[in-house]
Amino acid sequence: MRPVLKKCVEMLGERPSRRSFSLADHHELAGMVREVFLRPDSLSREDLELQIETEVRDRINLLLDLYSFAEQTQDHEWVENIRERLAQLSAMLPELNQFYA
Repeated sequence: MRPVLKKCVEMLGERPSRRSFSLADHHELAGMVREVFLRPDSLSREDLELQIETEVRDRINLLLDLYSFAEQTQDHEWVENIRERLAQLSAMLPELNQFYA
């Protein structure tokens, strides 16, 4: 998550006009976690962990499908965007797997 946070700080510049921003708008996993926590359901910690893991796996599958389509259409900018999003989520897979070890 550090590279994304660094990129966000750089986007603010030396004299930022904004005093706050949401990391969830710039990091795939942060956005997904925010979505899970904003749901009205009152879930236990175990249920939250399971929900987040399920969401991550579903999002990875969706992004892989989109990646294939983006490559077919030769949309290089979209391919790169999807690669970044997949890398962010893939970095979390080992941590998610520890819940079930």
